[in-house]
Amino acid sequence: MFNIISEAVIRMHTRTGSQEISSLPGVYAVLMQDEVEAFPSLRPHQRHAWHAFLVQLGAMAIHRAGVGELPADSAQWADLIRGLTLDYPQDEPWQLMVDDITKSAFMQPPARSKTRETDYKSTVATPDELDMLVTSKNHDLKSVMATRASADDWIFALITLQTMEGFGGAGNYGISRMNGGLGSRPAFTLAPSERLGAHARRDITALLEWRPTLLTEFPMTDGGAGLLWTMPWDGTAAESLPANRLEPFYIEVCRRIRLRVHADGNLYGIRTSSKAARIEGKDLKGRTGDPWVPVNRKRDDLPLTLAAGGFTYKRVTEYLTEWGPPLLLRPTQAEQHSSDTMQLVARAMVRGQGKTEGYHERIIPLRPKTVRLIGRTGGTQELGDIGRQRIEQVGIVQRILSHAIQVFAARGNADKVSPEHRALARPWLNKLDDIVDRTFFEDLQTEFEADDDSGRQSIRNRWLLNDDKGGVIDHARGVLHDAEDSLPCPAMYRYRARVNAEGLFEGRIRGNSDLPFLFLPKNRESVSQPELEQGD
Repeated sequence: MFNIISEAVIRMHTRTGSQEISSLPGVYAVLMQDEVEAFPSLRPHQRHAWHAFLVQLGAMAIHRAGVGELPADSAQWADLIRGLTLDYPQDEPWQLMVDDITKSAFMQPPARSKTRETDYKSTVATPDELDMLVTSKNHDLKSVMATRASADDWIFALITLQTMEGFGGAGNYGISRMNGGLGSRPAFTLAPSERLGAHARRDITALLEWRPTLLTEFPMTDGGAGLLWTMPWDGTAAESLPANRLEPFYIEVCRRIRLRVHADGNLYGIRTSSKAARIEGKDLKGRTGDPWVPVNRKRDDLPLTLAAGGFTYKRVTEYLTEWGPPLLLRPTQAEQHSSDTMQLVARAMVRGQGKTEGYHERIIPLRPKTVRLIGRTGGTQELGDIGRQRIEQVGIVQRILSHAIQVFAARGNADKVSPEHRALARPWLNKLDDIVDRTFFEDLQTEFEADDDSGRQSIRNRWLLNDDKGGVIDHARGVLHDAEDSLPCPAMYRYRARVNAEGLFEGRIRGNSDLPFLFLPKNRESVSQPELEQGD
């Protein structure tokens, strides 16, 4: 029932503006033609789970069949997908509901005996109840609201749960592709554009190209277990699978769940716990060759767990230049010789202790020179050096800005600055950070692409100070003025507070701050030609 290979169960918005309902092979066909605009049932935090599922399944099917090119026809995709489950002529692994619990259903592992169905005592009424989101309070995102859910709501929820979930308490183990039960499964990948089809097509092609590397660097097996929901699982420790039994593109399941149908035709779920994780991951600590996850070169190549705050420019610079790039962030052979701009796509759900701390997504355009460096041994060193210097200089400006705002808040008396005044300055420092963040990577790449050191220095100078036209210092002045207009200060002290705060800011910027070179006559031309003409 609800056979996703042969039945139209997945809704799509297409380029023509219409909404279509298609089977899974039909989705592949439309994606390969780059006609998909959106999947209306797909929630933002489910995007990577769905994308990764499509890429891993597509790459696995093409590799097993020995096909040279990605097909554009839905019938060909149906044959390729069925080729992974030849032992199931009734397509049970692709049906959302299979009555017999000893047979696989989509993303639902079978039990070894029909008597095990009595283990499944917990009912899941809606797909959002099944989903991985955990909220401490039921207000910002209501739970158990999808009471009229469609089949694709369940498809996306199942994929997200089984391939992205962490530890959920006793008997609820997480996936193998993360570092610890409170970790996350982030995604860093290159994409030709923000188009869903172009991204899927690129990652399938790239994953196939990088397959030999996965087999060499990780304890996987060519021809190993790939679709883990097709394998019997009663949740015992003896059934935990070692990594060397797995196919490099394996799609896992971490929870024992089955879907059932009410008399009115609506789906619901039943689930139970396990005594051990499906994959032996304690020693792996997430080192499974996940092709989307950066690894920490300084800590035994442990995979990234994104912290609260998401993909700030400081963190992305670090991940891009200091961490080991995942395979799908490395350019393919064709991309290394391309002159096209690409996109860095970064996605992750931040998981806290018993709660979800936010979904984060960022897309950054990357120019050809930057793309070619990613993944090359030592290739990002120069880019990283420039990025770290810029981050350090932003930090200098922020410290001076913070001091100035604190003095203003202290009514212009620098000797009266208190922890309360320092706390008042923090939001304004964050505001400057947000301003810098908007164009940081565009500005970084502009300097990186300069022909010589003189050109780079000129670009850096203008980025820092540009005659009130968008330099970091120019923005900091604006933030200081906004703070002065907003922060409380008695009228009788306001003039003194403003003069002292602005005097401190300008004095420190021009003085012992590592930035006074910006104000030397020899640098004025590179910073502000109009000021030079005025005889400054």
